Amino acid sequence: MNRWRKEINIFKLDTMFQASNQLILSDETFRELRDFIYKRTGIYFQDNKKYLLEGRIGKRLQVLKIPDYNSYLRLLNTNELMNGEIKYLYDAITINETFFFRNNFQFQALEKAIIPEIVKSRRDNQRGKLRIWSAASSSGEEAYTIAMIYLERLKPQFPNLEIDIVGTDISSSVIETAKNGVYREYSVRNMPQDYFRKYFIKDESRFFLKPDVKKLVRFDILNLYDQSKLRLMRNFDVIFCCNVLIYFDMKSKIQVISDLYNSLNFGGYLFIGYAESLHGISNAFKLVNFPKTVAYKKE
Repeated sequence: MNRWRKEINIFKLDTMFQASNQLILSDETFRELRDFIYKRTGIYFQDNKKYLLEGRIGKRLQVLKIPDYNSYLRLLNTNELMNGEIKYLYDAITINETFFFRNNFQFQALEKAIIPEIVKSRRDNQRGKLRIWSAASSSGEEAYTIAMIYLERLKPQFPNLEIDIVGTDISSSVIETAKNGVYREYSVRNMPQDYFRKYFIKDESRFFLKPDVKKLVRFDILNLYDQSKLRLMRNFDVIFCCNVLIYFDMKSKIQVISDLYNSLNFGGYLFIGYAESLHGISNAFKLVNFPKTVAYKKE
């Protein structure tokens, strides 16, 4: 009896060991997954970021009950155009760290300098609505911050100013959150109290954005590396594309920035993340300094 129990225990340990080995991402499979992701998104996982890809995709293996990363790669390559797993892959590999009034100096530049400049330039050349694009909108906080600034600060100053705000992201799950407009404490922690009282309804631990703000923003899924879709994104006056370039290699950065340049009207502005720069990527823009921030202008 004791010998039988011992053999059973050894079998269990051996099975557990095999299962744990199956969830190890080999170097070869890592490179294949990296190439698959890069080809479709421009996002590049360097060799020292293998552990990130392993951890994020590993969660999908557990959900799908797939035994190893090779099997997952085969799933991705199976009838890719009809494969719903692609959207879950994009959700897994993207980081959606954001909150309301993040990068506030950029919003101050938008409110106090850029929009007044654009409004003034249009007095003799009417071009319809002011168009602003949050090109990596995540769960919508950036785009909705712009909408609230419009309602609170810009509309009273420019009563005839109409605005069109578009938010896009590669992740379908965060776009769904953005459309719902329901947030937790983390997202609103830096919210000015006057904005909070005026534009949100609190229900226990959730914060519901009011319809007057939600109706100003349109959200859609968009891969910034998809040039055929980027060609449809035109005639914007301001583009926010913050904390995106850090995930691209140089080739991808050059392509995406070139497409964003083409999406802007002449005289339009591009904002990128504080840790990002267009140095060595594009000479097409004019660097413009604002208090505690910079923007890139298309001239």
